[in-house]
Amino acid sequence: MAVVGLGAIGSGAVAALAGRGHSVIGLDRFSTPHSMGSSHGETRMIREAYYQGSMYVPMVQAAYAGWADLEARSGRPLLTITGGLMIGRPDSHVFGGCRRTARALDLSHEELTASEVRDRFPAFRLETGTRAIFEHRAGFLDLDGCLEALLTIASDGGADLRFGERVTRWSVQAGVAIVETPTAEVRARRLVLAAGAWMGSLTPSLDLPLDVERTVQYWFAPATAGAADLFDPARCPGWVWEYGPRTTWYGFPLIGSGIKVDMHVEDGRLADPETVRRDVGEGETVAMRGVLGRFMPDANGEEKGASVCMYTNTPDEHFILDRHPNHPEVTLFAGGSGHGFKFARVIGEILADLATARDPAHDLTPFRATRF
Repeated sequence: MAVVGLGAIGSGAVAALAGRGHSVIGLDRFSTPHSMGSSHGETRMIREAYYQGSMYVPMVQAAYAGWADLEARSGRPLLTITGGLMIGRPDSHVFGGCRRTARALDLSHEELTASEVRDRFPAFRLETGTRAIFEHRAGFLDLDGCLEALLTIASDGGADLRFGERVTRWSVQAGVAIVETPTAEVRARRLVLAAGAWMGSLTPSLDLPLDVERTVQYWFAPATAGAADLFDPARCPGWVWEYGPRTTWYGFPLIGSGIKVDMHVEDGRLADPETVRRDVGEGETVAMRGVLGRFMPDANGEEKGASVCMYTNTPDEHFILDRHPNHPEVTLFAGGSGHGFKFARVIGEILADLATARDPAHDLTPFRATRF
């Protein structure tokens, strides 16, 4: 077996395959850890009342179980439950979608008015007419810890992990996948492609509709020393906040390097992964501070850091999770669309199922590569 890409999803796949006793080689063009792709930035959110669609809920419930299992196996804490706020107007994608899913599946949640949010979580400044779903089971994952744990169990299971190996091309000949790098040729009975922002260049014959989007993760200190308590995880859950068309931001409480915030949805950020701008412009920071000043002024303190990240989006913002339509020996994951990390444990198992002719436990119909 061979896996191309050792970010979150590829790491999940090599861990799953090695755990089942398969001989597996993992290849990544960068050395680990790195900040060149999509799997960096300290934290990722996990949430159950999925506004992108109720079909994700069985998968995310399996992901919770998978991360708990990995915690037990690695002996390190990976998941912190704080609850989560999904904020927007009643007809918004975030609030409305979260409410529909929570109600349809009877998931644990509360619906809060703007004033109720302010009273309970005083760091937040919701505008009149805005509401929130408080999802009790939401929380955040320790990104670096999760990746290290996945790669460790893969390596302990016998996986050959090769970093700094850029895949230049692959092909299938007589039922064997052949993967070429500048220094090696790898032959495998089955190939998993999970290369994030580089998936388009690895699958040119499929012409997958993938857009790479550049986004910036920021960390800020509280505006004053007295404000720090407002962002303690016990008083400040993570959030996703839609305040206008194509304008959604998210964030986490005061952990790690600071209060982490980013624009989850924003127009005008398309990029090429080979040439994406890695520096952060002053105007970008000013714009992010404008959002903080409007909705969370107590978080608008000293900038503690910033990092460029990439989303790889499909037109419907749902994943591509399928066997290659022309090569049954090849399995694909593409288009994480900014919400894939939390699923790495379960998608890794699904990719292992697809690569070994097992029937996955989840309905993959919405994620077919041929749906576009």
